[in-house]
Amino acid sequence: MKPFLEELAEKIISQNPRLEALTIVFPNRRAALFFRSYLSRKLAKPVWSPRLLTIEDLFGELSSLQEADKLSLIFKLYRVYQAVLKKEEPFDRFYFWGDMLLRDFDEVDKYLIPAAALFKDLSQLRELDESFDYLTQEQKKFLLDFWTKFEDKPLGTREEFLKVWRALPKVYSEFVKSLRKEGLGYEGMIHREVVENFKDDRKASLSSLGGWGDVIFAGFNALTKSEEVLISHFVERGAKVFRDVDVYYMDNANQEAGQFFRLYRKHPVLGKTFEEALPTYFKNKERTVNLYGVPQKVGQAKLLGQLLEKEMHGTSAPQAQTVEVKTVIVLPDESMLLPVMHSLPEALESINVTMGYPLNNTPLCNLLELMLDLQIRKRGNWFSHLQVNAILAHAYVLAQDKQNAKNLRYGIIKQNRVYIEAAELRKEGSLLEFIFQPVDNEGIAGYLLELVRRLGASFEDRQSFDREYAFHFHRQLSRLHEVLKES
Repeated sequence: MKPFLEELAEKIISQNPRLEALTIVFPNRRAALFFRSYLSRKLAKPVWSPRLLTIEDLFGELSSLQEADKLSLIFKLYRVYQAVLKKEEPFDRFYFWGDMLLRDFDEVDKYLIPAAALFKDLSQLRELDESFDYLTQEQKKFLLDFWTKFEDKPLGTREEFLKVWRALPKVYSEFVKSLRKEGLGYEGMIHREVVENFKDDRKASLSSLGGWGDVIFAGFNALTKSEEVLISHFVERGAKVFRDVDVYYMDNANQEAGQFFRLYRKHPVLGKTFEEALPTYFKNKERTVNLYGVPQKVGQAKLLGQLLEKEMHGTSAPQAQTVEVKTVIVLPDESMLLPVMHSLPEALESINVTMGYPLNNTPLCNLLELMLDLQIRKRGNWFSHLQVNAILAHAYVLAQDKQNAKNLRYGIIKQNRVYIEAAELRKEGSLLEFIFQPVDNEGIAGYLLELVRRLGASFEDRQSFDREYAFHFHRQLSRLHEVLKES
């Protein structure tokens, strides 16, 4: 059984003598990267590469809008929200609410949902049948349950909720309008604009996309409504679709993996793109599954390392010749990434990590939060022992100035001190001199940014993960600094 992308590379080489005349669209960059690797191995002579795009790249090519970064979008939404609701609220308190609202707007646009209808006040339940006759019974039941439970809320809470809820269509429309003026947008907004332009064939036909050649969509499964319309539009104009599908889950209604494929097979346009004879890899090959009972996540990571070691070197002598093994490790929880990384056999020369890791789980985030808390709880030039001791015990601080940090912490604990003056903590020429300085609200972003810069510059080559954390934090804090200055 060959991987889907390897089979795809073989098909495209055999069916297309001029690869440079192709544009191939993938769901993400990782798929495009692996496809390029397979394609290069299958070619017998040098050729020009086809154009490889992600679906987001394709929407971007077809849109007049430029995607703005998340922080800028939330700040612009904050301004619109304040203006519409006439409500003063600090940006730091609005951020998490704004992040959620931005995700909702993104989904609304990707699925081409009318915002005014979605945010309609349905506390008068009789409007449900009149306004939402296109919904399924299951969707109507969900809405009915929500608004029925809503009626049980205290009167004040209901009124406040309805005030915000009824204002959301205007917040949405004003937000979109303000972004359009600047030529900016978020993913969903860009998707909706492209799909709406399809109504005008002069803007959207393939003939206006000179130089693209034949278009192929590869590896797509669950599509948003806007993606469905986009791919259908291209298919009607000659584009091809290749899917990673198998009879095992395609023809079995109990297999969730085939749910969307079964729907698309009935689609008036996409249904014509399915092959008559689907692959039967899963049915024709036996599988072996071993189960291991291990307590706690760290234990699972340790066992994984032992199993990989055994697989690489065999069960006999440890000095046995290592063999190339194609192994995929799927983690149920992203927090297990670092324990697993530290448990891998040393003999592994290279690995490919394809999952993300949340920055708020990193030690650098912990230090930044402690420094924020240090400045929030300070009294003039005096700092609380809680934050001071935690900072002095942090691994990054100990790595920079272990002796001073240990001496200061020991003295604070021994003398049972509650508040410590900044001058006592600031050791000249040390990172402590920078950390323990009183900073006002306007300077906090620059303060954190400078700490990340200093730490990032101090990390050694073996601390590649730490440098990666520093890079991403530096980028985010730099943008935050710029946005706050613009305000």
